[in-house]
Amino acid sequence: MDQDCGPTPGYPFFAHAELVLEDSDVHLTARLCELSREGCLLYVKNPPREGTSVLVKIYAWPYFLQVQGKVGRPDPKLRVAVTFGQIESRYVSVLNACLLEAKRNPTAD
Repeated sequence: MDQDCGPTPGYPFFAHAELVLEDSDVHLTARLCELSREGCLLYVKNPPREGTSVLVKIYAWPYFLQVQGKVGRPDPKLRVAVTFGQIESRYVSVLNACLLEAKRNPTAD
């Protein structure tokens, strides 16, 4: 991820995603474009404000994971970085599998 946009460089990884804003019924459709152990980079129309707490749901068949995070500063290309918080143990292996796939096939969509 770009230094000014997120916490750490990630791997190209494309998947459908959803952002659920904490303490609200707002669900935003997003497109995951980069993934790391510490966070992700998403394309999203009308990104939430920096510092917003969100639940990120990632749908990368056959994988599904969700993790709490905080929104970083959006950039002009409609991208927003989310820094992950604590990842539930049941999703750690799923994240690892997604990262392994991203390392093996960095340009797959």
